[in-house]
Amino acid sequence: MLVRDILNKKGNKVFTSSPDTLIGEIANTLVKENIGAIVIIEKDLVVGILSERDIVRGYTEKKSVRSTKAKELMTKNVITCNTKNTTEELLELMVKKHFRHIPVVENNKLIGIISTGDLVKDRTKRLKKEIDQLKSYVTKSY
Repeated sequence: MLVRDILNKKGNKVFTSSPDTLIGEIANTLVKENIGAIVIIEKDLVVGILSERDIVRGYTEKKSVRSTKAKELMTKNVITCNTKNTTEELLELMVKKHFRHIPVVENNKLIGIISTGDLVKDRTKRLKKEIDQLKSYVTKSY
């Protein structure tokens, strides 16, 4: 399965913010939208990603995280994917690199985001279908 297939099912809504947005505002968006990360954009380019984990790390380094700017806590070297990447490639990469969200970029433009939850959900659905097909085959064979 390809990334484009996941985006076709889930949609390509992505929450973004600027590097100068305060963490307090971003945290409110994360809670309100029930999401785990927000993509940081500058001049239509992905310049960072800020996750719940980044914010928690910030609390160990700073006294007042709420008034800190996103650019101070965000992950700057963002790994991205495109719609032609396979879900297996992404899952392997995300597990290996220990991150849970990956922006989808085509022609230098952000078009979506994939989470480990999206990948696990897709994989579970496909495995269930495979199991049902095998059960059906076995049942018909006897």
